[in-house]
Amino acid sequence: MISVVLTQPREAHHLARSLAALVPAAVEGLVRDALVLGDSASEEMLAVTEAAGAEFFAHHQLADAVRTARGDWLLVMEGGARPLDGWMGEVRAFVADADGASAVFTLAGSRLGRLAHYFSRPPALRRGLLIRREEAAEAARSACHIETLARRRGSRRLAARLEPPARA
Repeated sequence: MISVVLTQPREAHHLARSLAALVPAAVEGLVRDALVLGDSASEEMLAVTEAAGAEFFAHHQLADAVRTARGDWLLVMEGGARPLDGWMGEVRAFVADADGASAVFTLAGSRLGRLAHYFSRPPALRRGLLIRREEAAEAARSACHIETLARRRGSRRLAARLEPPARA
């Protein structure tokens, strides 16, 4: 049903953290494949990518990555982020009756909540982005960067929570 696109994490163990969180969804048939976007990859990063059965693409190969994706929907997340319990049912329900919309997750552990949103500008992918593959392909053809795509989208917020990557 969905392909997961992870932007390059700081370190290989952050990538492993994200990919490990997706295993139950892959077993249940929700996640079809995983793609990693980055500027460069260490041998360790490539080893984690390969061990998980994922593919690595350079950021400028976004169009190729989207074309390779097997799911009808893309779940784009920062490398190191992980969806928390209950996310699979929420995503299934959303894609079943999305009516062309895209969605973002609710951030886990956000103490300041919505007020913080007005005073700071976190990376657009901090909340993830669930988008139809066709829409992502259209943006990729126009050489849109994945962060720009996420920033431009008006999206519905899911109750499902996403734990952002550690900022250390």
